[in-house]
Amino acid sequence: MLNKYTGSILVFLTIVFLAACGSTSSEELAAEPNGTEEVESTGTEETESPVEAEEDTNAYLGDYEIDFKGEVIEESDSFIVKGESNLLPGARLTGEVVVDDGETVFSDTSELVQDDGSFYMELEHHQYGEAEIIIRFDFDSVQEDEIKRHYGEEGQNLEGPFVYKHSVFNNVYKKAEVILTYEPNTTNDLTIQAPEWNELPEDYGDPRVWIEDVEITDDGEFFYVHGKSNLLEGSEIVIEYRYNRDRTRVLPDGTFQFKLDYEYLEDYDFVITFTPSSHTQWNEIVEAYGQKGQKLVGNLVVQDKYSDRQYIEKVIPYEHDESEQESINHQNDEETLDEETSDDE
Repeated sequence: MLNKYTGSILVFLTIVFLAACGSTSSEELAAEPNGTEEVESTGTEETESPVEAEEDTNAYLGDYEIDFKGEVIEESDSFIVKGESNLLPGARLTGEVVVDDGETVFSDTSELVQDDGSFYMELEHHQYGEAEIIIRFDFDSVQEDEIKRHYGEEGQNLEGPFVYKHSVFNNVYKKAEVILTYEPNTTNDLTIQAPEWNELPEDYGDPRVWIEDVEITDDGEFFYVHGKSNLLEGSEIVIEYRYNRDRTRVLPDGTFQFKLDYEYLEDYDFVITFTPSSHTQWNEIVEAYGQKGQKLVGNLVVQDKYSDRQYIEKVIPYEHDESEQESINHQNDEETLDEETSDDE
């Protein structure tokens, strides 16, 4: 009897155990689809996270290829700068209104780039005459250590069409700069946009220097001279028209621009010179062409008469057009007539 009773109990317990396992398995299977849906839903929510969307928007901030956008709004007594950039937040920008052909800073300000790369400036209006509105990011002014570590102590990591070289205490730094020209009594386009540079010549920086495509125009007050070369950026060159002269530095693509006072002269040419031994040349320019210009070669090389130095000289023949000659003759005739009338009286 005992064995039969014990066997019945074991059979009963086995049945209960199997039923419980089957119930648990069914519950797990029923819950499995819901678990899958929750995982998929969570994945979707993470992809559309506002934080990640913001990070994507600001992902370009800090790129070494500097970008500026925006505009300058002219008001009666000020220039309002509303700009965008890809500079790191906290980067310091300098704004200037420069007059007297770049000789005088009329007004200036210093502002920080905001978290989204934007910046805002107010500059006092100069009121009269031509001017340049300049927005500059450089490293000879105050910058936070974080900014210097990222872009380089001397801005050496900066790249792109807004970037120029310049000299700071005999060291060559890089800066990112916007230059807008303002002319009175006309409609000025004060949109911030990248300058369009030419492609670098294949022989850029070669000691066989060439200077070509020189164009000379005038407005009766100034001569404007434009040309191109294979000289390194920052090379200082000088132009002379008898006693009238100007100097400038070669731009990033080898081009150059001069502006000098207009003067009517007959039988005089414009002469452009490049002298590596000049004390105003940057060290990297002297290294490239030689302390005494000894590395220079080609048909533009001239040996100095009084030393063992050599330099580059380009002569540009110039003739005034007939209208200028007629205007000068007419003016001379009027002056002569006035003198004769004065003598008769």
